Formats: sequence, C-alpha cells, structure tokens
Amino acid sequence: MAGNTVFAGEMNTLVELFKDTITKNASSENEKTPVSLGQKFVKRIDIGGGEDLEGRLISLSVAKYIMRYDRDVLANGTKYYITDQDGDFQINSVNLFGSQRNKFIELKCSKRGE
Repeated sequence: MAGNTVFAGEMNTLVELFKDTITKNASSENEKTPVSLGQKFVKRIDIGGGEDLEGRLISLSVAKYIMRYDRDVLANGTKYYITDQDGDFQINSVNLFGSQRNKFIELKCSKRGE
C-alpha cells in the first residue's frame, strides 16, 4: 500500500462477504452452501487492464479491496469470497496495515471461476 491513509469517503463500494459450508442434502450427500458474513463498505481498486490493437478494453479479473479492521477476516480471509456488482471474487491474500485506531485490511482478490 503506497499510503497508509484511507479516508471514510473512499470506502464507497458495498460488498458482501461469504464463506462456503458443507451441508447434507435430502439424499445425505455433501454440498457446499454459501453463508453470508454480512455487508461491508470497502474501497475497491481495480488492478491492470489495457487495450487490444483495435482499441477495445481488456479487463483483468483482479481487484484489491481495502476494508476496516475485522479480526475474523484477518484470520480466515483466504477461506472467504466477496460478491460485488461485478461478480464473485476469491480472496487470495490478506494484509494488515495502519496502526492503533486506524487499522485496515487489504484484500487481494481474483474473479472466481476463471
């Protein structure tokens, strides 16, 4: 993270955190079921992208999210995924930055299923 300052107005993207749990269906088979961990306001930073020879935009399925400190997300974040307006993003790494009262978590994510 270049600067350690994140202002409240920058955290303007509403996302929902999910984790998959194993449940048994009617025929006693295991299946993954998403469980919501709640909605949070985050700062989204799109990473990469470019243009092809004809000028069309090529987007990379990678994003970085900055959120306020959450002990559970810091400990188990790589088991969770984020849903926002562009789809589902798997959390690949979780980094803590800031100090004392201004703690934030940086989540590096990639699009699920790609």
